[in-house]
Formats: sequence, structure tokens, C-alpha cells
Amino acid sequence: MANRVSEDATITLGSVRRRLLTGSAWVLAARIAGLALGVVMNGLIARMLDPSGFGAFLLTSTMVVIGSTVAKLGMDRAVVRFTASSLGVGEPAGAREAIRIAVGWAALGSAAVAAVLALGLGQWFFGSVLGEPLVASVVPIAAGWLFATAMQSVLAECFRGLSRFGYAAALHMFATDFATVGVLGAVFVTARSVSLSNVVTIVTVVAMLVLAITGLLLLRTVRSLRGPGHVGRSEMFAVARPLMVTNLGIYLLGAGVDMWILGAYEPTDQVALYGAAAKLTVLVATPMIIFSGVMPPLVAELFAQGKIRKLERTLRSGATLVGVPALAVLMLFVVAGPWVLGTVYEPYYRQAAPVLMIMSISRLIAVWTGSCGIALMMTGHQKDMMRITLSSAALSVGGGLALAPHFGTIGVAVATASAQVVQNVTQLLTAHRRLGIWTYVSFSPEILRDLIGRPPRPPGPGAAPAVQGSSPGEGGGS
Repeated sequence: MANRVSEDATITLGSVRRRLLTGSAWVLAARIAGLALGVVMNGLIARMLDPSGFGAFLLTSTMVVIGSTVAKLGMDRAVVRFTASSLGVGEPAGAREAIRIAVGWAALGSAAVAAVLALGLGQWFFGSVLGEPLVASVVPIAAGWLFATAMQSVLAECFRGLSRFGYAAALHMFATDFATVGVLGAVFVTARSVSLSNVVTIVTVVAMLVLAITGLLLLRTVRSLRGPGHVGRSEMFAVARPLMVTNLGIYLLGAGVDMWILGAYEPTDQVALYGAAAKLTVLVATPMIIFSGVMPPLVAELFAQGKIRKLERTLRSGATLVGVPALAVLMLFVVAGPWVLGTVYEPYYRQAAPVLMIMSISRLIAVWTGSCGIALMMTGHQKDMMRITLSSAALSVGGGLALAPHFGTIGVAVATASAQVVQNVTQLLTAHRRLGIWTYVSFSPEILRDLIGRPPRPPGPGAAPAVQGSSPGEGGGS
């Protein structure tokens, strides 16, 4: 994996741009559809349940997200790196082995976590610790939702590592939400009363069905990977372990443990307000999420081939491209936050506008600092990313515990947003120190030229000809 391929075999900025556009088109279509469906789904559930029930649903979904993060054992991130790197240096069998290891161990981890929660830990935590008996009553059902969510994420990342962005985006971002909204919509129209357990059961069954379809498609794709290459289990776990801790820390930073902290001090209807606003802040980050859905395999390939300057220009071009629409969404929330909340949910949720604005600002900063976290995780600096994320998560949790008793939703929002800003700025500086690159937005002529795809001006008379296949400042590695 450490060998560099020849210069003729490397990918150029033109090919990077084509793959970004092609991959981003799939991710964009699925993400926009999935985003719209997600908003509709949350709006439906908020109308089907009272504020306390909706708050309980949000606490349950947080358990699913955090539990699935642990259950995946970091294999969702590791499989992208090893699959893309193996294919980038012409070793398809290595990609197949990486997928086999990732899926097998993630299945074991997911089954174990789901079983532990269903057999008593989940009921004890929500019933005795947080005092949420409604959530505790649906934990055994939600354990199946957790298993399906974890495995579907890993399978989708396998497709992403293979650069099958269409499969990854459609099966992970779109299919589950589409089917869930369809079933919930039918129930909303026909049923007179719906309980939290009914909603969780619907979501769980749909997730299981989509997981089965995704598994069959991946099996058919993997069978075609033949040739040289090998990836060891210990090699993958060395990367996966810190990535798992990093992923867990990310959820400690926002829309995860922060809702549990709030639920420990405030009624469930306040959790519903906070969670409703937190769900909408993803609109600010959506352009970056789309870009990030394409970047991990490209980062791994460019780094494996030693194309550091091309890597920097690609990351900064992407940050610039997604930074402008992110700012536009933030301005909408600042000017018309109450209207947006009341339209998506119900008038009751208009009072969450201050939380929406606070958390949206931190999301914008995350977008404008660029894909520095992906750059660290896909280039062997996952331990740096782990340390940064854990430190920021500790700041978020500590700040939330200190502010929640006195300031409620606003206090938790300030603590979470501040920690996210610290995390993203630190990642940016660490990526520059470790890799020698910047990832933040830029409006330099060079970056804008990359975005619109125009070739550079030809050299003037007497200038030395450019070397085919290289770029100024391109080194042989980092």
C-alpha cells in the first residue's frame, strides 16, 4: 500500500474534476431528495405525536445513532480508505479483502451492541438514569433499528470506497427515507392515533428491508473484484479503532449526547424544541455533506499517489463551491427562523429560533474550514483527529452540563456550537501542520479557475514548457 504508482498512472486535476462532478451529481440528487424526505418525515412525526412524544422519538433516534457508531467499530471509515487506496494502486483483491473484513466485523459489533441494549442496558439508562420511561419502553424495538442503521452505513461506505457513488448515495441517503415517509404518510392519513412504539416499529422494519437489498447489491459487486492485493485485519483495525472513537466524539459534539444532557434537566417537550432546531441546521451543512460524500476515496487515492498539491487544490475548490450556498441558508435562518420552524413542524416550534441561529453559525464555520477532518482521516492521521474530537467533545459535554441547569436549550446550544468551532479550527491547523495543505474557502484566481474548469493561460514567449503529468510544487509525498 505504501508503493507509489508511476506518474502516467496518476489522476490529473481534470479527472478529479470529472469524478467530483459525476460523484457529486449522484450525491447531490440523493442528498436533496433525502434531505427533503427527512424534513417531511420529522414534520410528519412531530404532527403524529405530541411534543413530549416527539422529544422521546428524538432521544430514541439519538440512541440509535450513537449506538450504531460504536457498533460499526470504525469500519465504515476504514473500508473507504483501504478500498480506494487498493484500487488506486491496482490491487482489486485488497479492496475485496477490506470489504470482507469491514462487513464481517461490523455485523458482529452491531449484533452485540443491539443485544446489550435490548436485554436491559437501554431500559435501565433511559428509565432510571434519564427518567424517560417512554423511551425505555421502545428500546427493544429500536435495537433492531440500530443494527440496520449500522450495517447499512458500512455497506454504503463500501460502495463509496469503490467509487460507486450512485449506489452509496441512493441506498444510504434516499431509499430508507423514501420508504419510511411513504409508510408514515399512509399511517398519518388513515390512523386515528399513533404511538411512539408504532413509529419506531415502522422505521425499524423499513430499515431492515433496505439493508437486505443493499447487502445483495454489494455481494454482486464484490464478486467482480479479482487480481493482486491483500489487506490484513490488524492493518484495518489499526486505522478503524481511532476512527470509531472519532466518530463517537463527533456525536458527543452535537445533536447527540447534548439532547441527553438537556433531557436530564428539562422536560421532554424542551428536548423536542432543541432537537427540531438541530435537525434543521443540517441544511447549512448540506453542501459540505454532499462534497464530503465524494471526497474520501479521492483523498485516499491522491495521497497514495503523492499528489499533495492537487489534493490541496481539490479540497479548497470544494470548500469554496459549497461555502456560498451554506451562507445563504444561514441568512435565511437568521431572517426567517421562526417562520421556517413553524412551517416545517408546527407553530409551537417557532420558539426554537434562537437555538437554530446559534447552531447554524457553528455549522457555517465547519463548512468554511473545509474537509480538513477527512484529509486527516484518509491520510493516516486518524489519531490526531481522534484526539481533537475527544477534546472538543469533552468541552461540549462539560459546557452542556454546566449551562443546561441554568440556561436550558440556549445554554446547551452555546456549549455545543462553541465546541464545534474549536474542533473545526483545530482540525484546519492540524491538517496544515501534518500535510502542508490548507482546506478553507478561497477566492483566488487559481481556485476559481479550477471550479469553472478553464485551463491556465499559456506561458509567454521564452517560458520553459511544463512537464507532462505534473503540477507546480507537486512532490512525491508528504
